[in-house]
Formats: sequence, C-alpha cells, structure tokens
Amino acid sequence: MDYLYSDVSYRIYRSEIRELLKWSRKPGVISFGGGLPDPALFPCQDIADISQKVLAEKGYLALQYGPTRGEPEMLEALAGHMIECGEEASQEQICITSSSQQGLDLLSLLFIDDGEPVLMELPSYLGAVQAYRRCGADMRGIPMDDDGMDITRLKEELNTLKGEGKKPRFIYTVPDFQNPSGITLSLERRKELIAIGQDNKIPLIEDSPYRELSFTGEVLPSLWTLSGGKGVIMLKTFSKTLFPGMRMGWIVAQTPLIDKIEMIKQSVDLCTPSFTQLIMAEYIKSGKLRKKIDEAIQCYKPKIEVMLEALEKYMPEGITWSKPTGGMFLWVRLPEQLDAKEIFQIAIEHNVAYVIGRPFHCTDAGKNTLRLNYSFSPLDQIEPGIQQLAKAIQASLDKLA
Repeated sequence: MDYLYSDVSYRIYRSEIRELLKWSRKPGVISFGGGLPDPALFPCQDIADISQKVLAEKGYLALQYGPTRGEPEMLEALAGHMIECGEEASQEQICITSSSQQGLDLLSLLFIDDGEPVLMELPSYLGAVQAYRRCGADMRGIPMDDDGMDITRLKEELNTLKGEGKKPRFIYTVPDFQNPSGITLSLERRKELIAIGQDNKIPLIEDSPYRELSFTGEVLPSLWTLSGGKGVIMLKTFSKTLFPGMRMGWIVAQTPLIDKIEMIKQSVDLCTPSFTQLIMAEYIKSGKLRKKIDEAIQCYKPKIEVMLEALEKYMPEGITWSKPTGGMFLWVRLPEQLDAKEIFQIAIEHNVAYVIGRPFHCTDAGKNTLRLNYSFSPLDQIEPGIQQLAKAIQASLDKLA
C-alpha cells in the first residue's frame, strides 16, 4: 500500500546521535555519550515501598484517569518543592507533563505555525530543535559565549526579523548548566533578556532541567523568579535530578497560559499517569527528594573535577572546552578543520564514545564540536576515557599535518 504521509512526518529525521551511539555498546567502550543519570543513585527500594503504600491507600486514584493538569496532591507537592528551590509558584500556575519533552511539544503546538520564527541558543538542546523543526519553525540561532546567549547578537537578530516584517513567537533558553554546553547565563544577561522579552512582548521559554545540580552551592535566580512570572514559561523535570524512567515533568506559567496548555494536553494524552504522580508526590513530601539531589551533587562533582583535570592533562593544543559548575555536560571545540563525526569512528577504535555537536545546532554549524557527559560513567573510567579521546583527536590532527 502507498501511504500518504503528512508534511509534518517529513520534517522528522532519525536521530544521528542515537545511530552513532549504537557503537558505544561495543564491549569495553567508555561512553561519554548519553545524558544519563548515574543509576547507582536510583532509589529503587524507596520507590518500591512508596508504590506499595500508594496502591494500598490510594489505589482507587492511582489506577484511574486523573485530571489533565495533574493530581492535586502532586500539584501541592510541586508548589512546595519550588518554594524550597526559591521559585515560588501557585498550584494554579503548574501543569504536570510526561517529562519536559512533552512540555516542549505542548509549547510548540501552542505557539508555532509553519514558517514562524523562534529564537534559540546556538548550540541548543537537541529535543527542542527536533520539536520546533517538526512544527515548521524558522529557527534562528543566537551564538553563545562563556556568559551564555550573546545579547548583542540577539538584538541584531530581532532587528533583522523586524526588517523582514516578522516577530519571533518566543525566545528559548536553557540558562542553568545548559545542555549541551554546560554554560550558565550570567545574572546581567538574565536581566537583559527579561527586559528584551517584556519590551518586545516576546515570551521567554526557560528550560530548567539541571538547575538543582549546582556543584558550588550557588545558583542564580531563575528567569521565572526575576520576572515575577511575567512573560516567562518555565519547563521542569525530574529526569536529570532523579530518574528519567518516571517521565515526570511540569510547566510553570501564568494561569491563563496554563489553562490554554491544559486544553492542548487533553488532545495529546488526556492526563499524565496518576500512579507515577502519586508516587512522586509521596517521595517529595517524605523529604527524600532533597536528600537525593544532594547525593547526586556529591556523586557528580568529583566526576567533573576528574574530567576537567584529564582534559588539561591529555588534550592536544588548540582544543578548548567549557568548565561547567553544575549539570551533566561539557562542550568541546575542535579546530575548524576537524569533523567530530569523522573522529567518532576513530574514537570507537580507541574504546571511547561521545556525542557529536552538529545536531545541537539549528543551523549547519558545529561540525567541529562535541558534547561529553560525565554523570553516567564510573569515576575510575573518566580519566582513561579522556586519555583515549585525546589520542583519537591527535590521530586526526596528525592526518592533517
């Protein structure tokens, strides 16, 4: 049978990254590829105990359809969790999602029409690039430096769009320990970005999966907090701080927007599973969430320290990298003449894997970049893995000599 596919289906491509990472399953390969939490942190017994309690006490709710916006118990728990993190929001300003990726999907459906521009960091989170591309967005990338999105370049792009008679539907940013770069948007630029959004009446999408994973104990105020919630929509998830298998996230926005998002969500999945919501609500209320986040920080901090030391020790001259103070990733820039995809095959021969950087760009840029994850690999594998990666890069440089 010849199927008549939609235009949207032709905008979706098989993930180049996932295809390459199949090679990382080769025995003996040290993988700095996927953005995975350390499974040693998973609170399996706690979740088993809470699951039994939820089924015994609230099975009539846990196994039933629930409200689209979320179980009241979970909304209450999240509001309390956000206050604890310095990000006050009312229950009426929260909508539960099946991970923050669904949040990106819902916001794409809410804001993007075919051909309409959106502004985003260059590089930016791959899941956002995929979601916006599927909706036919005209994605305009704004370069970054060590302080985050370049505000001067942002203003220039806004002027360019104005000259084209266009206005961006929103500005998308991951301000804290960004994926893929690990860079944090400075306080000054946060304030400038909010001013730009409010002056031009452009919503800001603040994707915030890593904010709690600060290795210094310090974190800058979120865009949501700085703006008082005006003009900012925040995406949150437990996939990075806790366990991605639960697929639990939430959107924070002013109530009229949440009402609109709730209607769109009804057409997508009716509701996020009640069972997982009630488990997570109980986990948060027990105080175990805060302790688990602290455990994650203590687990990941020595890993990034070892990786940064190994990069300094082994990398050839001309290679640069970010120096994150939280999150799960750092960004490596190779000389312009090198292609991270070509080096990947050499790296696999050296028993090390990473993620190529080009797919994180909404343009054709980034072929000489790559992302390293330090949260998943055992601590004792990080230095030898970086040593082997350095050898693979040096071998590529030698070919050009």
